[in-house]
Amino acid sequence: MKFGFRVPSLKKRISARLSWKRVVRHRLGLKAPRGLGILTNPKKALYNKIYHRTTFGIEDLSRIGHKNNINNPHLSSNGINKDMDNANNLNQRIIRSSSVALTITSGNFLELRQQITDIYNKKVALLKNLKSEKLKLYGITSLYFLSLICIIGFFNKKISNKKKDQKLIVDELNKEISDTFVSIAFADKSQLEKSWLNCVDSFNDLMKSEKVWDLTYSEDLNSVKMRTTAKTAIKRSLIDKSIKRNLDFIKCDLPFLFIPNANGPDLFIFPTFFIFFKNYREFGIFDLKEIIHTLEFNRFIEEEGVPKDSETIDYTWKKANKNGSPDKRFKGNYQIPIVKYGQLFFQSKNGLDEGYMFSNSLSFSRFLESYNFHLSILKK
Repeated sequence: MKFGFRVPSLKKRISARLSWKRVVRHRLGLKAPRGLGILTNPKKALYNKIYHRTTFGIEDLSRIGHKNNINNPHLSSNGINKDMDNANNLNQRIIRSSSVALTITSGNFLELRQQITDIYNKKVALLKNLKSEKLKLYGITSLYFLSLICIIGFFNKKISNKKKDQKLIVDELNKEISDTFVSIAFADKSQLEKSWLNCVDSFNDLMKSEKVWDLTYSEDLNSVKMRTTAKTAIKRSLIDKSIKRNLDFIKCDLPFLFIPNANGPDLFIFPTFFIFFKNYREFGIFDLKEIIHTLEFNRFIEEEGVPKDSETIDYTWKKANKNGSPDKRFKGNYQIPIVKYGQLFFQSKNGLDEGYMFSNSLSFSRFLESYNFHLSILKK
């Protein structure tokens, strides 16, 4: 019995791949399922098991230190758009915007960013002042009730008048705070307004999909080695569709699109710009015309149960050959549905990189059509 390193033999490797016996077995499906070699040839099976335990080859060395970064990876028959990937790391991609995206402002919206910052600073100062005035009101109100208990308050109206004046100050501050915002007007009965309202309607319908995922990681697969028809493994996180957030300091006469983010700041999409928002000190404003929008359908190998609103378009096997047929060497090999999902990506050269997946392909089709039409009008 051999111990240690297995010397590779190019001659034996080529012979094995050109063997007509091997071709016949594969073509006719005469391969014994993996693990049943002990029944067909016990002596050879036992020898191979011990041999692979006591020796190692070049393939084993290449796997040392390799760690799969995906827990329970989901498989996609389609490849993911990799235009924005680092050229030195094409096989793995973390789908997450960089911190640079929180400092970027498109040239057309520099004034808007300054207005939002000024409004924020003004509101912070007003809230601080309001807190101080409310404390004063609380003190005067306490003194007023104490004066009533001592009967002095029934004859001396000075404390009562002071309480009323302080109440007016607090009310005025509350009104000023509620009126402190950046007002943006888009509604002008134009084609742009109509196309955006169609986007809003189709997007609201899309967000009613049974499942909406935030895509956070993708990795290319060696389909032959993994015995699968998939090209990409994807890590995804379900987003909570009940989350509703607003930008308190922006008031727009047209509704905006809001998408929660599982691994970063949230996304707010207005008719002409896109806000990547963490807080009022860290946010990015992107011109919609400068963002790379990718709206596409994806053939997705779904192993977690097909959502009720999804369309099943095909089936594959857990372990499959190149031509899609089941690999009969694996015991208990089973079929997996391939479903049609919608994918949406927002990317930019300035660090923006966000991706989402929607289970309802019909709703996604409507949104794709309305959103692309809106972008075409915007770019005219």
